[in-house]
Amino acid sequence: MAELTRRMASLSDVQGIWGLLRQVAADVPFKLEDEAEQETLLSELMACCTSGLSPVVVDDEKGIVGALLARRDQFEWGFRNSEAIHVAYAAVAPTAREDKVLPALLGELQGRKVPLLASVKSGEQLGLAAALGELGFVHEVKALNGWGDLYQWTPPPSVHN
Repeated sequence: MAELTRRMASLSDVQGIWGLLRQVAADVPFKLEDEAEQETLLSELMACCTSGLSPVVVDDEKGIVGALLARRDQFEWGFRNSEAIHVAYAAVAPTAREDKVLPALLGELQGRKVPLLASVKSGEQLGLAAALGELGFVHEVKALNGWGDLYQWTPPPSVHN
């Protein structure tokens, strides 16, 4: 089994994450052949890689085998001045799916002790909804347009002595 390491994505990871997203496009899902959808996803990828909030998992050959595209939730930040983080996309290479990559990536964000929101696209095949449920996320909204579902996790209140 390969040695897997977690870290936060940077702008230098755009190409590696894009390659992973293209490899697992049907599971994410997004339409790889649709130029407008590619452009939207690439814009999100750039924003997330510069947010300092997108964890990745790399193998012992420095290849990215798992990623969450996450950044500050714009609604929560703009209207509530909240530090909430929104996970827009998740991707895990087929070779790393048995390694509990999704829980490790999500746990990285939960460790920040801020509210988390996660979008699960209709047709997603990575098991993201199940991983979210196992980590205490609550199903908040089912999108009527078929785009996907929204899950939320709220950190437990901290106890001060």
